[in-house]
Amino acid sequence: MKENKLRYLGVLILILLGSYTFIVSMEISQNLGTLVTTFTEGHNQEDLSFRTDKPIGNVAELEKEAKAIIEESKSFDAELSDTLTLRLLSKTEKLNIPAVIEVRELLGQEEILLDPAFAKANHYAVGSKIEAAGKTFTVVGFVSLPHYIYPLKNVNDIMVSPNNFGVGVTHRDVLEGIDNFTTIYSVRFNDREQSLNKQAVEFREMLHAEGITESDWVDTLNNKRARTAWASITGLKTMSVPLPTAMFFLCCLIIGIMIWRMIRHDSVIIGTLYAQGYRRRELIYHYMAVPLLLALAGGLMGSLLALPSVAPSVMAMISYYNVPVIDIKLSVFNVLIGIITPILFLGISSYLVIRSQLKHSPAELMKGSEQKNKVNALERVLKLERFSFRTKFKLREQLRSISRLLFLLLGVTSASVMMLLGFTIMSSMDYTFKNSTTGTYKFEYEYAFKKLQYGKVPEGAEVFAAGRFYPENNEGVEFYATGVESDSSTLTLKDKKGNPLSNNQTNITKPLADRLGIKEGDNVSFINKQDGKSYVFHIDAVADSYAGQFIFIPINEFNSKLRLPENSYMGLWSTKKLDIPDEQLSGTKSLKEAANAMDELLGPMVSMVVAMTIIACAVGFIIIYLVISLIIEENKNTISLFKIFGYKRREIRSMVLNSSTFVILTGFIISIPVMTASMNAIYSYLGSMINLVLPTIISPLYVVICFTAIMLIYQLSKLMCAKKVNAVSMSEALKVGTE
Repeated sequence: MKENKLRYLGVLILILLGSYTFIVSMEISQNLGTLVTTFTEGHNQEDLSFRTDKPIGNVAELEKEAKAIIEESKSFDAELSDTLTLRLLSKTEKLNIPAVIEVRELLGQEEILLDPAFAKANHYAVGSKIEAAGKTFTVVGFVSLPHYIYPLKNVNDIMVSPNNFGVGVTHRDVLEGIDNFTTIYSVRFNDREQSLNKQAVEFREMLHAEGITESDWVDTLNNKRARTAWASITGLKTMSVPLPTAMFFLCCLIIGIMIWRMIRHDSVIIGTLYAQGYRRRELIYHYMAVPLLLALAGGLMGSLLALPSVAPSVMAMISYYNVPVIDIKLSVFNVLIGIITPILFLGISSYLVIRSQLKHSPAELMKGSEQKNKVNALERVLKLERFSFRTKFKLREQLRSISRLLFLLLGVTSASVMMLLGFTIMSSMDYTFKNSTTGTYKFEYEYAFKKLQYGKVPEGAEVFAAGRFYPENNEGVEFYATGVESDSSTLTLKDKKGNPLSNNQTNITKPLADRLGIKEGDNVSFINKQDGKSYVFHIDAVADSYAGQFIFIPINEFNSKLRLPENSYMGLWSTKKLDIPDEQLSGTKSLKEAANAMDELLGPMVSMVVAMTIIACAVGFIIIYLVISLIIEENKNTISLFKIFGYKRREIRSMVLNSSTFVILTGFIISIPVMTASMNAIYSYLGSMINLVLPTIISPLYVVICFTAIMLIYQLSKLMCAKKVNAVSMSEALKVGTE
């Protein structure tokens, strides 16, 4: 190990990274999962919420009939500035029970508990005063809410923006003293096994039987405020396996190559020891010491580095998801897996390599002739005789060791995939929430009303209607069917060739069409979440737009299909801000605010991409350096002969060090489709968790940046290995002849 310090150090770092990644990701996901589950169950997270056109009369009787818990609460959106909104919520007792995470509970009037991210972003410390809704509130602490774990302003938003929106909890009677407050009903069903949609439809029918009309219906299955945290938790659990496994697999390959080379180099000595009475088991124990020591040291170091990282990592996630931290526990089982797994991986692979090499007789080992390189089938197929000497030499250097070639190819591919992943995520989100959205929607503001509207529309505005649907037997895929004006100028849809699509037909957006396997001309049926009935839609075209999962229908056809009054609508799209009383609206959305939230998200995302790039570069450098150093070690005699024959140093370095160039290029090219397939799988999983579909956007600029980074670490590896080539003396070939 002393003779090849850097080589074994590289393997040690790969093992360390594998153990570290596994332990940290598993600990974060398990702790966050425990915290979220404990919080949502202990504080009675709602199954659904809604508003009504009139108060529910006998809540207790409805609870008994629906077999559910129902609680009424108050809400008011206070505009603190043109860009800052604080949603005031009344303190509840039965559902969505607030959890005070710092300082104290509400006591006096006009006291408030704030979402900690909002308080931090806007510099509201305990004791601060907030002027909101014509009242002065005193901040007495910070709070977590089960239905605002991911505090989005609108349930259909994607990204939180604490600089623009936050929630606060105050006394119910304080909110009742504010004009135009909103009454919200929350429901949690007692039966936790039955379909939520089925229970919701039955509950709606009970409301309708009482003459109550509901609006702003939100259920937890498609509530990003509740579901986004679970997407992160299961995502971390999922990714905690393949990344460390890839690291350990690469370690197995390189250790196998080095052990095989070591035994081949020591074959004469091993044969002599055999002849002197040493047993195969004793020799296996001897050569197994190297991989086992590396695996044990790497696993222990990775675990020791991971354990102090768990708590800060969990707290960083909690700052993004508002959940009270009761306790952060470390799993001894995960630590043991992080230590034992590399030992098993490297131990088994090394044992198989060693045993295969030691199966020869002492006489065969002492000859050493059986261990020489042979022309393999791949080399014969390529017919290297037709190439120049230098090209033949470079190709043979790779082809004569398939295991080494495979290690380099997989290593470069893995490092490139890791590097490209971060850039692709950033490109996908930027494209979806900026380019695609602004290219599809030409309005600035969206207003959704509590009740059906009729009559004249303000200048610069267009009407729309919407209903939520899902495929039968697939409640997780929820989307909007939206009725739009036939001659709409605020909705611009195009086909895959860039040709504009008419709004006087039924168009489906590409992410929804791909997800459900729908093509142009199909007749498809979906279930309306409001009434539980099935409706058939004829799809005229697929719109090449990723601005959400929608089916767009002419509004007259939409109203007719859903048996809504003619000329009625539920919302307005406007190019300018409209003066609409808040009590009429169920929600508003500004595309500019969404773009600003995306800009805020890109800040930490850039940091994530930089971190992934640095790790990928480190992994790539280790792998490329290890392979090139192995090539030099295996070709000392050849290099010595080159020097004897009069080759210049530059020519020798070119032949030996550049022999891996085509493998590097191939590995990077392979990484692009591998990364694309990986991202498609990740986005498919994301869609199933939070009903969000993103396209895999590969930016040519980022591909060039990643390729440049890979080639730079390749050049750096060659530069470091060039000294080894220069250090090989001409006497090496003579020594071999003497031996």
